[in-house]
Amino acid sequence: MERAVQILRALLRRALGQSAEDAPALVDVTIESAAEPRLWVRFSNGYRTSAPLLPQDCFACCERHSAWDVESLRRALLGEARHIYAQMLQEEAAMRERQRRTWVAEQMRRLGRGIAQSLRPRREALRFPVFGGRSYLDERRTEAHERGMRLLKDNLSPAQLQQLNRYGYFEVIGGKTGKRYRIRHGRSMNIDQLDKNGRRVCGWCFFPEGNLVTGDVMLAQKAALELFEVDALKIANKMW
Repeated sequence: MERAVQILRALLRRALGQSAEDAPALVDVTIESAAEPRLWVRFSNGYRTSAPLLPQDCFACCERHSAWDVESLRRALLGEARHIYAQMLQEEAAMRERQRRTWVAEQMRRLGRGIAQSLRPRREALRFPVFGGRSYLDERRTEAHERGMRLLKDNLSPAQLQQLNRYGYFEVIGGKTGKRYRIRHGRSMNIDQLDKNGRRVCGWCFFPEGNLVTGDVMLAQKAALELFEVDALKIANKMW
């Protein structure tokens, strides 16, 4: 690789290291002619970075682009920078997506393990009849309920955990739209969509299959809204 392009790539990578999650746009490339010439790269957020640029570093690039003056070389390097930076952004996005998928898989694995443990029969698990002949788990005296709540709390952020302990609910941000949702303690009809002022807009009802304890249901609802918001709401019942 040409030495000038290597220097350019190193500067661009340095900028990505500063703000990889919200990468700024590339604005310009300049060559500073001084006792020690330098190659500068400037970005839309005001960040600037530079490195020494010697004449011998530029020869191959000048020859390839027929750029034999400073301005022509600058334009050539700017074109190279835009191409390289676009590739870097794609690679960063792909890497973050792989990391996200790995994290999702791990959370789903942990959730599945917790649910499996919750469903193990216990002697002290009590059931009571309700209208229609169906029965539901009386959670108040079961280890399954306690394990479900522990699993839920282990997967909440500090702010969410504080909300749950204080108010009996916690809020999540939709992974696709950025909308706010409040998940109240319960297994159905326990999700409120909020406006920017925290007022209820509507309610949503969806939950995983199976007679799961409350902690498992709330954790599944949290994961669905944060990771698969659109798909979850497609199958949910909307309540006004």
